[in-house]
Order: sequence, then structure tokens, then C-alpha cells
Amino acid sequence: MQNRAQAGRIFRAVLHALRDRIPAEKAAHLGAQLPIIWKGIYFDGYKVRREPIVVRHAQDWLVFVASYDAFAEGHDFPTAEHTRRAFMGVMNALEELLSPGQYSQVVDALHTDIQELLYVH
Repeated sequence: MQNRAQAGRIFRAVLHALRDRIPAEKAAHLGAQLPIIWKGIYFDGYKVRREPIVVRHAQDWLVFVASYDAFAEGHDFPTAEHTRRAFMGVMNALEELLSPGQYSQVVDALHTDIQELLYVH
């Protein structure tokens, strides 16, 4: 059960970071495209912001993602590489789920430096 709980915490942290980083209109549109169980996770605690939280640099993004769950930051995200892999994993799941146009909108809403994390292997 630990792995399932850990996966849930990681998934939630990445979704919440994405939600708060992209503009509210795109965040709402993304949420509408998600399966019902993901919607519950995605919208949990959501507060609409006039402006998205600005994060431009890859390393800042990884810290930002990890900060969304105090337990996960110390345990589930022990290094920046763990956080990067978690981000890539959630983005891969979104890419499979969303239309190519919708996925591109999500990626395009992120700064170029953050987008580059998706292409590092």
C-alpha cells in the first residue's frame, strides 16, 4: 500500500503545481478534460488566481513541485532527479489522455526552461 500512497502524493503534487502555474482559464479547461477521479485530485483545494504563479527556471520548477506536499518533499522527492521523473511521468500520462492540441496548450503554458525538462533523459 505504501507505493500506491506514494504514487498518489506524487501525482497530486505535480497536478497541483501545473494547475497553479498555468492561467486559470487553461487550468479549468485542463481539469474538465480529466477523468472524474483525477478531477477530484486536481481541483482539491483550488483557489482561482488572477495571475498564475510565475516559475520560469527548471530548478525552481522542481522545488515548486516538491513543495506541494510537505511529506513528499522530504520522502517522495529526495532529489531534483526524483522530482523531474515524477513531473515527466505525470506529463506522459496527460499526453496519453489529452488530445494533442490540449496537451500542447498545457506544455506551451510552461516556460521554455521547464518544457526542456520533458526532453531530458
